[in-house]
Parts: sequence; C-alpha cells; structure tokens
Amino acid sequence: MKKNIFTLFFITTLFSSQISWACDLLSIDIGSNKSSIENIFGTFEEEQSQIEEVIGTTRETGSIGLAGEVFIYFTEKRAFCEDIDFGDVLIKGYVVNNKVGAVEIEVQNGKDNDQSKKGLLKQYVQANFGTVDTESRSWPGYKFWNIGGKQIFYYKIIDKNNEISEGVAVTSPKYYDVLLDEEN
Repeated sequence: MKKNIFTLFFITTLFSSQISWACDLLSIDIGSNKSSIENIFGTFEEEQSQIEEVIGTTRETGSIGLAGEVFIYFTEKRAFCEDIDFGDVLIKGYVVNNKVGAVEIEVQNGKDNDQSKKGLLKQYVQANFGTVDTESRSWPGYKFWNIGGKQIFYYKIIDKNNEISEGVAVTSPKYYDVLLDEEN
C-alpha cells in the first residue's frame, strides 16, 4: 500500500513539474547557444525553412559589443505552450551570433482583433508577471518586468486603423536590441 502511494506521489510530482515548466518564458536561457531552443523550434540547419530573412542588424552598444544579423525562427504554439490556450499565436525565436536573443509569443489577430478581444495572452501575462490595465487611458502600450536578470516585455498597441498588435517576449538587457527592427 505504501509503495503504491509513493508511486502515485512520484508520478503526480513528475507530471505537475513538466506542466509548470511548459510555457515558462523565464525558463528560456537568453544568451545561450541557439541549440538550447531546439525543443521549441526543432533542429537548426543551414537550409532550414523556418529561418525568416534577416530583419536587421543589432547595433554595437557600448562595451557589450553585440552586433550581428538577427534571424527569426517561427513555430506554432503547440511546440512550446501546448497546455495553455492563447488562441491563434506564433512563437518567434530571435537569434543573433548563434545566441538566443529573445523568444516571443505574438497574437495573430484577424481584422476584428478577435484574438486579443478574448484576452487569453493578457490573462497569462497577469498570472505570471503582474497586472496590466490595457483599457486605461494612461496605458502606454507596453510594460516591462525585470525578473532574475531577464526582461519580460508585454505590449498591446492599437494603431490608427484600430488593429491590435499584442505579444509578450523574454529577453535580457544585453539582447533587447534583437526585438527592434532597423526601420523602427
């Protein structure tokens, strides 16, 4: 009897620890070799079709010296967040100099902003990082949290056509520039 209880406890603990690790942006090792995110994006090969064109080049920033072409890898949510419903989202991996610069969950809205209206990503952000009041007139469009040497960046921006851009990314102060497009 005690052996069965111990086995049940062990299986429950193992299962619950795997669930809590899934979709944990803080578990992403920013600055590590890009192979550390292969569990999300699959193996990286030179001719891999997941590679998006180079979006820009990071700038040299003081003593950090981080400069290089930024590549974006795309995958669907089930590769990283199969246990949480975000609606229609893409997972993006930003890589510079073969290092993980950021991982982002981006909402894919339709013309009526249907996905953002559900509030699923916002609920995840509030449950894991802190409150946001995106309906307030004083909402600046984004919020940062600094947690354990990492930066969490949540944004929800309405453009002049009333289209919503919404997402959350994990990066670090050293690698934040990978999220910036040279045109912006």
